[in-house]
Amino acid sequence: MLVSASAARERARAGREGSERVTSDRDLEGKTALVTGSGRNLGRAILLEFAARGANVVVNARSNRAEAEAVAGEARALGADALVALGDVGDGDAVRSIVGEALGRFPSIDISVSNAATRPHQDVLDVSPEEWRRALATNLDASFHLAQAVAPSMIERGWGRIIHIGGGFGVAPGRVHTLVGKAGLLGLTKALAADLGRYGITANLVAPAAVDVSGERGGAPPASGPDAVPAGRWGTPEDVAWACAFLASERSGFITGQTLYVNGGRMMR
Repeated sequence: MLVSASAARERARAGREGSERVTSDRDLEGKTALVTGSGRNLGRAILLEFAARGANVVVNARSNRAEAEAVAGEARALGADALVALGDVGDGDAVRSIVGEALGRFPSIDISVSNAATRPHQDVLDVSPEEWRRALATNLDASFHLAQAVAPSMIERGWGRIIHIGGGFGVAPGRVHTLVGKAGLLGLTKALAADLGRYGITANLVAPAAVDVSGERGGAPPASGPDAVPAGRWGTPEDVAWACAFLASERSGFITGQTLYVNGGRMMR
């Protein structure tokens, strides 16, 4: 049976607020999670899921303090201690400043989620060197700078979870910056897993697709053809958040260097 985007979103909300919630565990008590690009959409959902599970949270947005403070307020309503740290994660110095601000408030950063992204649409022949670097700075460099900045705190505690948010990895025209950034994230995730595993740190990538991020998709997805979603509905930000919550937990300690596809079966690897 096909489920509309609005119905799926309502079901996810009921799952968060009622007895259908995936877990009632506050399994992230005592942990601190930093989620970049968490002022809205996927980042917001991920951060609030961590907050609901007991984590302290660091909300990051590039410059919109009002938006970030609103999310921090939602996290506090869930019982979390929340800090807002603004900054452009495409700038390595800004990333180090964000992490420093977080470590000035909390004893450690145990979980980092690199979620901020830009998705320009341009033909490969039209991309200027400046546009190329700007897109890769956000889509790839930011994840490297964040991992490098949070790793010492994780190493000191002998525990850490690094999560990257990628995408569906489908190839389409006009997406050269995005596709190259995604491919780089795959390699970065594996390299971090190889280098940091001995310290009790895992690194994994979550690749969402067919997700109604903004709640604006009407109706159900196609039932057949190349864009079919076997799950029969659009995904929600909460679907992605639940995947991240598992990878952030103790239960995922033997999973590292992997890609978890959250797409309702739209693409299968």
